[in-house]
Amino acid sequence: MPYYSPGESLVRERSDRFLRRMYFMRMLGTFLCFFPILSVLLERGASWIAVSLLTLNAFVWPHVAMMISQRSKHPNQAEFRNLAFDAIAGGAWVAQMGVCLLPSAVITSILIADRFSAGGWQLLRRAALFYCIGFIVCWPFTGMTFYTTVTDRTLWLTLPLSTIYIIAFSAANYSISRKLRDKQHELEKSALMDPFLGLPNRRLLDRRLMLEFERSKHDLACLMVLGVDDLKMVNDLFGREAGDYVLRSVSAILRQETGLNDFPAILGGDEFVVILPGVSEEEAYAVGYRLLLKTSEIRLSQDEGFQCSLSIGVATSKHHEDYHQWLATAERALMNVKRNGKNSIGSAGRAEAVA
Repeated sequence: MPYYSPGESLVRERSDRFLRRMYFMRMLGTFLCFFPILSVLLERGASWIAVSLLTLNAFVWPHVAMMISQRSKHPNQAEFRNLAFDAIAGGAWVAQMGVCLLPSAVITSILIADRFSAGGWQLLRRAALFYCIGFIVCWPFTGMTFYTTVTDRTLWLTLPLSTIYIIAFSAANYSISRKLRDKQHELEKSALMDPFLGLPNRRLLDRRLMLEFERSKHDLACLMVLGVDDLKMVNDLFGREAGDYVLRSVSAILRQETGLNDFPAILGGDEFVVILPGVSEEEAYAVGYRLLLKTSEIRLSQDEGFQCSLSIGVATSKHHEDYHQWLATAERALMNVKRNGKNSIGSAGRAEAVA
């Protein structure tokens, strides 16, 4: 059973975008194909029936196809059937032209690219089958003869098809690829951020820790591990909503009170991390004091006397073999602070409380 199923409105919106794109490309393609095909048909002395069918195919069929898809209960499936008809028509007109080399090659190439773009190899194989059917059915009506002459008129009338359509096709695909790239960036960001607290998660934290540890070999860097004091008690006394409010409030303080180069993140549970590049231990303590004072301003509506507090462990990047040790040192400092009364900041060699 899938964990997520898109709503009907979202599915319809995606379907409408697909139909509009295909409608525009079909109108443009049939319009541009009309002129070189007509040129060859006139040169071959084609009947008025063939010219009339070509006119209907070029100027009426795109609108009929759009109407069929929009009125169908399954628009995408109806559109794929329309694409099959396009392939049949393409093969039929190539046969009617006696496989006139230039327009036939351009039309066939466009059909291949368009179908592959719309549905990959599966749709391309299906379209190739219908293309061959259209060609085989109409080939006997032309006397099964080849027309190898490419007049100047046919050449000039084929040029817009080989340029304008390809440019429009590339623009449409670029738009799609850009949307996919933006969506991929959103997914990557959501995979590295905690949507509830608005801070980077442990996955992104590990990457940044490794990066900043390598940089700290040429500069100072400090790491703070912060724990919300007595969060379990808050959850037990006032409910999980109150605990969530405290976590969100602390997260907001970390975003607001840290510098542009600092990196606040979630470590897990009730613990946070702030990476302070280019900062000494004394400067890290100054940041910690500010965070402790700001956190003490958090209040709960369930208890006016409640005062939130943090315990903070600080570690410099010096004398550590890797970022794992760096983080472990800061965590040990945090545990020492909690054992010594909480609501304070400390490192391996010192601890200070905030009243």
